[in-house]
Amino acid sequence: MGRGAVSDLDGVVDMTTTNRLRSSVHTQWMALGGALVVLAGVLVAWALSRAADRVQVVQVAQQVQAGQVITADDLTVTGIAYDTQLQGLVPAVSLGELEGRVAAIDLQPGALLQVGMWRGEPVMAPGEQRVGVVLSAGRLPEGLAQGDTAWAAAMDPADPTSPVAVRVLTAAITSEGANALTLAVASDSSVVVARLAAAEQLVLVGDPPATSTEVAS
Repeated sequence: MGRGAVSDLDGVVDMTTTNRLRSSVHTQWMALGGALVVLAGVLVAWALSRAADRVQVVQVAQQVQAGQVITADDLTVTGIAYDTQLQGLVPAVSLGELEGRVAAIDLQPGALLQVGMWRGEPVMAPGEQRVGVVLSAGRLPEGLAQGDTAWAAAMDPADPTSPVAVRVLTAAITSEGANALTLAVASDSSVVVARLAAAEQLVLVGDPPATSTEVAS
């Protein structure tokens, strides 16, 4: 075989080898592409499954200060991952039951509502009215809280107003450190208590007797 024939044969061998390499690389890229497609599908399926494993819970929509009554506009619902710690959170189906409750602490927008953040407001008794008062320290018993009872009296000893039995519906501390209270007062005494409070002459003292007809049991 001549030298020319050998050169032609070498060229054929080189071309065959190159084609085989190209075919091998193409096959590897196709396999890698297929693997990426499968991986992408797995990731999408995982993401969808994670999205499905969510539960709707109650969330605070706008700020509610401690002692304020919670309204429907104060709350909303949001979804959280199902594997999140759910103990104590309020399911969305209970949203309507929270309207009218009283915030036990300051509720901040975005916070998930949990057991202990609210309390039930005492029911008004027949013949009672609500009176809102703000009292500085020293004008009420220390630790007076929701459900407690006391005598509402005039600070001035010369004032002839008789003490009135009252019941605390809500109690909170203002930003200035004063005590903001909502009192349940017998209708025929509510104006007297409101007048004393407006004149900053109201004090709350002790506990009225349990047999008092002016305080609901």
